[in-house]
Amino acid sequence: MRTSFILAFFVACGPGPDPIDTGTTPDTGTAPLPTGDTASTTPPTGIDCLAAWSDGITEPDAAGPDTQIHATSAFDGEQVWVAWNRPDGGSYFDVFLARMDCAGTLTFGPVEVSQTDQSELDPVLAVSGDRLMVAWSSDNGTGPDNLDIRYRLYDLDGTAQTEVIELAADRDGAPVTGNATLPALAATDDGFVMAGSWGHDDSPAFQAFVVSLDRDGQVLDEATDGEVDGTYGQLYTTVTEQGGVPWLAWQEDSVASTAPTLVGGPLGTPGELATPGARPDVAVGPDGLWLAYDTDAGEIVVQTPDGSEARLTGGFVHSASIVAYDGGAVVLGMDLISGVSNRVTLWQVDLQGQVVGSHTLSTDSAVSVYGTDLTLIDDTHAVVVYQDGVNPAFRVKAEWVTL
Repeated sequence: MRTSFILAFFVACGPGPDPIDTGTTPDTGTAPLPTGDTASTTPPTGIDCLAAWSDGITEPDAAGPDTQIHATSAFDGEQVWVAWNRPDGGSYFDVFLARMDCAGTLTFGPVEVSQTDQSELDPVLAVSGDRLMVAWSSDNGTGPDNLDIRYRLYDLDGTAQTEVIELAADRDGAPVTGNATLPALAATDDGFVMAGSWGHDDSPAFQAFVVSLDRDGQVLDEATDGEVDGTYGQLYTTVTEQGGVPWLAWQEDSVASTAPTLVGGPLGTPGELATPGARPDVAVGPDGLWLAYDTDAGEIVVQTPDGSEARLTGGFVHSASIVAYDGGAVVLGMDLISGVSNRVTLWQVDLQGQVVGSHTLSTDSAVSVYGTDLTLIDDTHAVVVYQDGVNPAFRVKAEWVTL
């Protein structure tokens, strides 16, 4: 899951007065696929990604205009997909999509996904079988109910399988209306699970929810609230699936909050995980569930499947992303230098919570406002997408790293 700072507090307006595996790995005769929010349930079938591997930096939208933001990525078992926001020439943003091989060569795109004249922001990706889902937040500019979650499905050759779909779900037997925003995705064996934040009759602020969809983007059942809080807002929702049950976490706070609380757990039984706890990410690997979050005070905390804990520090470390593999996980964190400029570091953490390796990316100007995203090819090869540069000349970069 990509994590990023949100600069404005969202007020929810409801209808009344902010590689995924499922824990099973197909037997392909190769090492298990990494698992986490940017992994795939699809094993390699033809292209040997690592045979073409080359460390370096590429731009998926080299010919595109400046102010490229909100980059995200996913591995389909053979190649890496990247989505981001590109300005539309006016005051809005569109969602664009491209695919690269593991030498960083563009093999598809860039193409526009969003198909609207509204502002389409903050895309996320997941791969399930032969389907890629692209989901994002949409702002139609006509409040109070101006925010929607939209998504679109593609084959892995880049052929669109749907037009843009606006999430339409029921809650307690009635259609949900009002605002919905900030989607998170995880792949399941037969589709996807989507989480996000939406307006709610029983709270003045956004609340976390989760809903299941099939590989054609059809909603499979009613959406479910994480745990409604009548006072505090719930944002930065992240989701995975463990044993067929969605596992989600979110940051819970209010305008007056000075110590955000991390809440989460299996759907139906969430609980308080940490205070302070902000901007979480979760991943299920062969060893179980991993959790990473930042403390809002300059360090990232990693909880391993056996309950061990690692604390990752630097100058001011924040915005964690985690992907698990057999025997460990790779954790990404941004380290604030000045303003919105950051270094980006990858840490390898074992099951005992020990840091067994680290790698600092080449950039020292990754923009914290728009976050970063981590995709793992195996336990020693990673792709990180970020945006760097000086405002407004932000450019999306993909850095190919051997750990």
